[in-house]
Parts: sequence; C-alpha cells; structure tokens
Amino acid sequence: MKARTTNCVECRKAVYKEAETAYIKEQYRFFKDSAYSMACFAVCGVLTAMIRKGRTKQYIKQLYDDMCVVFSTPDYFGKQINMTDIMHTLESEYGIDWQKLEVHHESEQRYLTGVRKAVKDNERSRNV
Repeated sequence: MKARTTNCVECRKAVYKEAETAYIKEQYRFFKDSAYSMACFAVCGVLTAMIRKGRTKQYIKQLYDDMCVVFSTPDYFGKQINMTDIMHTLESEYGIDWQKLEVHHESEQRYLTGVRKAVKDNERSRNV
C-alpha cells in the first residue's frame, strides 16, 4: 500500500489560521462582555456626579434614558457612533483631558463574589 504524502506547510497554515480565528473570537467575546460593564461603570460615574450637583430625580432619569439612546444607536445621520470619535470631539471642542481620568474598581474578591451571586441568581430564575 502506498502512503499518501501531505503538504505539512499547508496543514500548519490551516491549523494556525484556525487557532488564530479562535483566539480572535475569544478576544471579541471578552470585549463584548466587558463593554457592558464599562458602560455601567461610566453611567454610574456620570449619574453620581449629577446627584452630587443636586440634580433632580427626574433629571437623573432623563439623563440615563438619553445615555441609553446614545449607547444603543448604531449610527446617526449615516455616521457610526463610536467612542474614539466622541472622545476626540469632546477633547477638541470641550477641552476634555482624558489623561486625568483615573478608574478605581472593585477588588478581585468582590468581583468574584458578585459574579458567583449573579450566576446562582440566574440559575434560580431558570429553575422557577
């Protein structure tokens, strides 16, 4: 019986491309999952700042609703809304210095506790 020879270079390229695609998809999943958390973090910061300035509950609720519209709008007048463009506009037109931004986040332990609680709550709600 004659053995079939295969092109190892082509096999390696195919395996590499498959691994690369899996890695990129995992990175996108991480980005997608963390985008929601980052949006919540940003909204909490803005709303807390408005509360500290004495804004009314009605104002806070309307601001939140307006922010939800901005976050969920895929494009506006045919132009896609994205963070990079908004940051550039805020920097150039309003003098926002993004280098001043510091982020203090919860500890790893508190994060893990919160995620575990959310998973348990989610499992309970499915079993009801």
